[in-house]
Amino acid sequence: MDLGAPAPAEAAPPEDNEATLVRAALERVLAAPDFVASPRLAAFLRFVVEATLEGRADEIKGYTIAVEALGRPPSFDPQSDPIVRVEATRLRRALERYYTTVGAEDPLVIDIPKGGYVPLFRPRTEAEAGPAPARPEPQSPPAAPVPDVPLPTPVWRRTGVRLAAAAAAVVLVAGLALLAVQINPLTSDRGAALADRIRLPVVEVLPFEAAGPGAPAAAELRAIEEQMRDAFARFDFVEVKAAGATSDETGVPEICSGPQSRSVFALKGLAEGRADGTFSLITRVTDRCDGSIIWSAALDGLAQGPALADSERRAVRDVATAIMESYGVIPVRARAQALAKAPDSGFGCIAAAVAYVRGDPQGQRGNGTACLTQLTRRERDFALGYAMRATAQLYTTLHDDTPNPTVEEMEEFLDAAERAAELAPASAYAARTLALVQLFAGEPDDAIATAEKALKLNPLDFDVAATVATVFIGAGRVEEGEALLLRARREGAIRTNHQDAFLGIAAFMRNDILAAQAMVPQLTLHSAIESKLALALCLHTLGRTSGEREVVGALLHRMPDGAEGVRRLIHRLLPTPALADRALAALETAGLSREAGTGKPPRG
Repeated sequence: MDLGAPAPAEAAPPEDNEATLVRAALERVLAAPDFVASPRLAAFLRFVVEATLEGRADEIKGYTIAVEALGRPPSFDPQSDPIVRVEATRLRRALERYYTTVGAEDPLVIDIPKGGYVPLFRPRTEAEAGPAPARPEPQSPPAAPVPDVPLPTPVWRRTGVRLAAAAAAVVLVAGLALLAVQINPLTSDRGAALADRIRLPVVEVLPFEAAGPGAPAAAELRAIEEQMRDAFARFDFVEVKAAGATSDETGVPEICSGPQSRSVFALKGLAEGRADGTFSLITRVTDRCDGSIIWSAALDGLAQGPALADSERRAVRDVATAIMESYGVIPVRARAQALAKAPDSGFGCIAAAVAYVRGDPQGQRGNGTACLTQLTRRERDFALGYAMRATAQLYTTLHDDTPNPTVEEMEEFLDAAERAAELAPASAYAARTLALVQLFAGEPDDAIATAEKALKLNPLDFDVAATVATVFIGAGRVEEGEALLLRARREGAIRTNHQDAFLGIAAFMRNDILAAQAMVPQLTLHSAIESKLALALCLHTLGRTSGEREVVGALLHRMPDGAEGVRRLIHRLLPTPALADRALAALETAGLSREAGTGKPPRG
């Protein structure tokens, strides 16, 4: 079926009075939250409706929608870029949600039947009309679909798209504690029950104590303790509990044992006054399952009085980044324990997927997507399961020899990432994942807006910041993304091959010879196709023509569809046309088209 086929001949323009009713219906739809939050969907719908009303239904094709509504350049190729089909699927779902919620009483329905893009306008029958269903509470679970459906239709509302630009500087913002109740998605009883079923690690912040003259007052220590707990709650894949939540003598051993064991950690703090009026904060983390101290640190020179607020922020920042980052002491130990003691638990599945994505030796259970699929079918409202699933699927695609997903695969990535963002709108990891998938799906503007939201949700998660930086680079904000990535690494973000590839691309885009020279050794070691693309671009920057030609030739041999596959991958990594055209021009000078024309030996 040709989705870009022209409209049927019988699709005549409506009469004037009908056109007025249709335009009124269109404005009601575009005022709904889904469409306000996604200008791309709004532009798509407005274009096809107006073209139909103006008698131009035969012009509604994939190419015209891409160029006139979605901002694609005139060189757009609908055969190699599935953006129109992907957006059409999302548009149909958004319309379905609208007419079953806020638009349940609309007298006229705008429908876009599958198989084409020309809309139909039909009056709602009396049987269809009825009182609009009550809007769900923010934490209400979605309706469970048929069990054998691989992924439930998302009931998501893209959160944060078109937000005002968040500050890219990765620093702890003032007022952290004020947002704590909104940040932790597991504060409700339902969330706690979900965390228990998944066997998420527990982190308990115990009361801080004071020692010696000049130590902070009890109220001041309480403030530090609360801010510490609030900062922890912004990190994903843990359940943060108040002091005493797991302190009974029988509870902890029961949690820690058995095939569904769960990691339990406690943070304790001691403030000691100093003769010079400052104080030191000694903190330690204990593994409550075996009683061992797994981390401790002393922060000296903390001030009181007017400077106390700055000291509090410093303490929160240093402790949170040391123990809560994805490779901090708590996540690393919890994942290792899950893989060893409870590999079949929900968190054991998450741990295996993280190990696969990070390339750890522990990730020997495949790529994690199979168990994540089962997990999200069983736990329909586990947002981070969907986010991790989208991450693992995208990683698998980028590290396969055929890194160009089908339309169906791209829709699955988007569905999982969007589902996570809808279920956990305050999750930095979910937002970070959605931004990455949006970039790869050819939505650079939406990707930037979502990435900015991820930064704002948790300014202390430097691994999230590093991924956001790659989104910025791919979407055209090259210098900002490169600076953010380097800063995130200085703060402790784990280095990944994906990041190195985008640093190489940034060096090429800025024509930075020193940066390109620094990236060549790293990129040479990486086998992923994205890394080889970046290596070719760095060699181009350095003027090392023979090396560049060799890498381009290897890429053409490796890609099943040769030069066209390379071009599609570049448009995936760099969906901003100006960046993609510049990269392609460089590779053309290295023989991209010429070598493609010579043919490749059969693989295998």
